[in-house]
Amino acid sequence: MPYVYVNEVSDKKIQKLADPEQAEAVLQTISTLAGMTAPVAGDQVNQWLALLATNRIVAQKVKTSANMIEIYPGGKRAPDRIFMTVANGTVTIVAVGEASH
Repeated sequence: MPYVYVNEVSDKKIQKLADPEQAEAVLQTISTLAGMTAPVAGDQVNQWLALLATNRIVAQKVKTSANMIEIYPGGKRAPDRIFMTVANGTVTIVAVGEASH
């Protein structure tokens, strides 16, 4: 059974990003991957980091969280960020925003 994909972020918030089209494309890729991927029994965050890397999406685990991944839709130099959690077979987009630095 594949991952369940949940997007808790409104289109309005996505449109406020520096490159909303790029962010939408990344979200679409994540949604597609979720529907094609079965959760592993072990570390699902590392499973997703590998999936994202395979699809040329730059991402890293958020060190202060057990299951959150920070995604850089335009690469690390671009300001846009997407935050998603992966746990118990569910991928949840929890926030989007621009980097403060």
